[in-house]
Amino acid sequence: MSESKISNTKGNQLFARYWNEDGQEIKDVKALIFIVHGYCEHCLAYNELAESLVNQGYYVFSHDHIGHGQSDGDRAHVCSFDEYVDDLFCHLDLITQKFPDKKVFLVGHSMGGAISVLAGLKRPSFFAGIVLIGPLLIADRKTATPFKIAVGKMAAKVLPHMHIAQVDPGKISRDKESVKNYTEDPLVYHGGVKCRWGVAMVEALQKIESSMPAIEWPFFVLHGSNDALCEVAGAKEIYEKAKSKDKQIKIFEEAFHQLHKEVEPVKTETFDLISDWLNNRA
Repeated sequence: MSESKISNTKGNQLFARYWNEDGQEIKDVKALIFIVHGYCEHCLAYNELAESLVNQGYYVFSHDHIGHGQSDGDRAHVCSFDEYVDDLFCHLDLITQKFPDKKVFLVGHSMGGAISVLAGLKRPSFFAGIVLIGPLLIADRKTATPFKIAVGKMAAKVLPHMHIAQVDPGKISRDKESVKNYTEDPLVYHGGVKCRWGVAMVEALQKIESSMPAIEWPFFVLHGSNDALCEVAGAKEIYEKAKSKDKQIKIFEEAFHQLHKEVEPVKTETFDLISDWLNNRA
């Protein structure tokens, strides 16, 4: 496995992680999997999931989004989610040149789920399938009212970095060790949600929700019924509205946000379900 820095189209340096052995031959790779991490976190938080997929023959890689982890940029801040999507394809295009004709899958969590769907909408035929773990797909109807969105857009023009909310670490998982690790991780952004980023998020979610009926690519969405950070209704909505003939949904009763770091048996079942789904399509 290796770590490096890659440049995006704007010249910013992104921290990249590759979990396979250096120099792995194309014939030994089943397919490519890019892990799309969530808001505030970083790609190294996915070591366990990535290694399990590598052991099944996949080439697994990722990077810290702009403003996250060890990458350049304002901490946890963009003006448009297009920045995340552009960086994703910048990296994917580099790797697919090395592994031509290999299928490409995305595994996206939380905000990474939103980025994955936006990427699928941008290049509908590029991916062999997309796995969404506790994805951010729709806004909270109670907090993202039309009035609050309008006020937020005005405020973002004047105070783009003003903090408007805070992520509660206790809501990411029922596993206390996972919460502890998240809270103590220096690579995690522990500050508040910034106003302009919040506007960018709402704009991205509006695009996703309006585009759901046009989705035709294969996907598997997994969500916890007690997820307090991303609406489980979004998982149900994309499953119901998408035109995809190959689509699957799994709702874990009582589970929280990070299914891949949940209490057992949810964590193991999440790993197994994702592996089975990918192996049937690789």
